[in-house]
Amino acid sequence: MVAAVLALLLAQTASSESASGYYRRGKAAEEAGDVLDAFAAYQKALELKPRELRYRVTYERMRVAAAAVYVHEGEGLVRAKSLAAALAAFLRAMEVDPANEVAEASAVRLEQQLEKKDGARVEPAATTPVAEAPVKLAAATTGPVTLHAVEDSRIIYETIGKIAGLNVLFDPEYVAKRVDVDLKNVTAVEALRVVGEVSNTFWKPVTRNTIFVAQDTPAKRRALSEQAVQVFYLRNVSEQNDFNDVQTALRNLFGSSARLFGLATDRAIMMRGTPDELQLAGMLIAAIDQPRPEVMVDITVMEVNRDKLREIGLSPPTSLTVTSGSSQTLNEIGHTSAYSISVGQAAADFLLTDSDTRILQNPRLRALDGQKATLKLGEKIPVATGSYTVPTSTTSAAAETQFTYLDVGVNVEMTPTIHADRDVTLKMAVEVSSQSGTDTIEGVAEPVISQERAEEVIRVKDGESTIVAGLVKRQENKNVSGWPGFGEVPLLKYFFTTQSHEVVNDELVFLIVPHVVRAPVRESTLTGEIDTGTERAIELREPPEM
Repeated sequence: MVAAVLALLLAQTASSESASGYYRRGKAAEEAGDVLDAFAAYQKALELKPRELRYRVTYERMRVAAAAVYVHEGEGLVRAKSLAAALAAFLRAMEVDPANEVAEASAVRLEQQLEKKDGARVEPAATTPVAEAPVKLAAATTGPVTLHAVEDSRIIYETIGKIAGLNVLFDPEYVAKRVDVDLKNVTAVEALRVVGEVSNTFWKPVTRNTIFVAQDTPAKRRALSEQAVQVFYLRNVSEQNDFNDVQTALRNLFGSSARLFGLATDRAIMMRGTPDELQLAGMLIAAIDQPRPEVMVDITVMEVNRDKLREIGLSPPTSLTVTSGSSQTLNEIGHTSAYSISVGQAAADFLLTDSDTRILQNPRLRALDGQKATLKLGEKIPVATGSYTVPTSTTSAAAETQFTYLDVGVNVEMTPTIHADRDVTLKMAVEVSSQSGTDTIEGVAEPVISQERAEEVIRVKDGESTIVAGLVKRQENKNVSGWPGFGEVPLLKYFFTTQSHEVVNDELVFLIVPHVVRAPVRESTLTGEIDTGTERAIELREPPEM
């Protein structure tokens, strides 16, 4: 039993020593700038002692930086056309930090490219569901249509219908006109569209093989256009302003042709319009309803204060005191020997004082694109702002003092803007303050606050280290005490005076490193131009079958 207990204690001690060794190794690697080795060492330390808080904190802190290193490595491999190795790097970044959206999006894109390159079937990406038209036209022929005619528009419509195997119906108010049509190697739908343009008419499918032709006027468009309803759920809207922006964009684009109703509680937009309008609205929402980019900013605050004092020399007596041992009149002074003489003490100084103080803060702040983030590390100090007198029932009055509280410590405010190329513009204010003393004002002790503050707007690259501000103060003091005259003679001055030389250096540095954890998404079907028809009505053309 005793042997088992001893073995268990020895095992725990070995585990503790091993975990602390990995922790020290991680610290050394981090100071050397080796992010991956530091992360691996911290991970080993946490695996050995998962309940140790400092191991978990360092592991979580380095995880984002390690994932960013793998992402940058993968992007470099993509530029070098090494897609397989790049995919492995992105997958490793996802393994290290599953919340890294940049690695996930890059890995999905590379997997699709590799599958397409290998000839495998690539599953189509999920798209926002849209309301289909009540009826879709299915032409009987898939071959090209060639037609050269100068004829009545009704006859041309019927001719194309016979070629494509379509039934053609005309509105009773349809007015035929003579048109010139010269078509070669076009589809049936394209031929019908051309005829509609030149004859100022429009057509709509009634069944899968029947079309209805009418005069193209606003009244006929409104009367014959099919209407449908669809609900669009916004997945990435978190604020009311973002929800309002989406509604405003749709209303400005569609005008009065479509009706929009916003459901803020469900973050949804209900829309009624033509199938083409609903399809275009779905494409717009899919393009603008993207996750807002995020950035993690490492902020290192370093303050170095060094005070070096040197005192060298001999201080001879600088005072002489003569006292009488008895009471004497003025006439008796000088006629008696009852005096005592005391001479001030001499001192030899040979002193060197060198004090070095370092203050290090390493906060980490994560913020959404365009949203202000604030971090306060320190304490609140009360400061009197005023006083007033409160009358009492007695003759005396009670004085009341009003106080406010100041934040003292490290205060950080930042508003990031994340660009498409993953550069980050930071509007930052970093402040380091402390109480350096007190002043008494009208009987009230007020704190004296020393403060260093930097406010800048900078643009940096993802993972780039930059110094926001470097404040350097140098103070030099020289003091001489001793006998005049002798203290000014070279070499002899050290025997008759004390030379004091003090140098105070105070340096404050703010170092920031941004890591983009979710990059802007700018890939959608709306990066190019899309034909939406004429101003009179929105009509989307379906892409040709490949």
